[in-house]
Amino acid sequence: MTESFGRSRALTVATAGLLALGLAACQGKDRAAPQHTGAPSSPGPGSPTATTPPGATPLPSNVPTADSTATAAPAGNHRCPAYPTPACTGAPHTLTAMRAVRLNVDNDALLVDKPGTVLDGVHVPGNLVIAADRVTIRNSVIDGRVTNDYKDQNHPFTITDSTVGRPDRCVSEDGIGTARYRASGVLVRGFSHGFKVSGDAARGGDVEITDSYVKNCSNGADHADGIQVWGVRDARHLLVRHSTFDQRGVSDFTAPLFLADSAGGTISDVTVDSNLVAGGTYSIQLKHVAGHVVVRDNRMVDRTWSYAPVESWCHAIQSWTGNTVVTIDPNYKITSTVRPLPCTE
Repeated sequence: MTESFGRSRALTVATAGLLALGLAACQGKDRAAPQHTGAPSSPGPGSPTATTPPGATPLPSNVPTADSTATAAPAGNHRCPAYPTPACTGAPHTLTAMRAVRLNVDNDALLVDKPGTVLDGVHVPGNLVIAADRVTIRNSVIDGRVTNDYKDQNHPFTITDSTVGRPDRCVSEDGIGTARYRASGVLVRGFSHGFKVSGDAARGGDVEITDSYVKNCSNGADHADGIQVWGVRDARHLLVRHSTFDQRGVSDFTAPLFLADSAGGTISDVTVDSNLVAGGTYSIQLKHVAGHVVVRDNRMVDRTWSYAPVESWCHAIQSWTGNTVVTIDPNYKITSTVRPLPCTE
């Protein structure tokens, strides 16, 4: 039957002026690749007045800012009539229609340190480091990582209808992380880990991922994950809703949904709802969880896993309902329901 639905390594910053975006949890190097050739547009008006950390040049003048009234991303992007695909997620415009911004740290990263900054319709030709609260990214392309793990803080941000990563290389890192963020309508590609969730009860967890698409890669020893929950210490709140995680064709992998940190902590208040998942040793690993845990109406693509579709702490999951094994066509459309999917430990 056919269905249709509306779904690190920590960053280290050297105080002497060298910002090195971290090695991955598994070793690996970026594959060399040509840079994008989209021509920069003329700078927009306005420049930030916030102070700049040692080692970072000021935020480029063509990065717009906003006041503290910046709002969170909407619950859904209304662009995907069924499950999210590369065609209905990511930046809605081509690079030539965007304003290119200059990197301001070691020709490697754009560091944003003004609260309320809005990046709208920009191309960041490197990594994006968020060092201030209430940063908003929308309708943009970021060639490198997006991370808010900066000087032992995780500044809250939202990212909507944007593309993270390049199709012509594979980075042994997480594309977006690590805590206190909202992602909607995002296309993540070219990373061994799509999303990262980490941190403790004071500054960890609090992540919502909706209407997004992740296609993993690996460099041979990356243990790739669509979402990697790692290094949590009693963190709170994780929502993964109506998103597609495709790990097929990856040489070294763990799980599209690896919510199973065994570092001694737990994550509570977890909802995994209406996602389409393909690949992995197990398609979903949900362990070391506590509190209110709901897994419902997810679709695991038949015979794409190595061992089994599920390995989870069934005894800790309050609600496991409506999950099934399905087949899909090349456009991620459900072509048949194979069987119900029970929880297995």
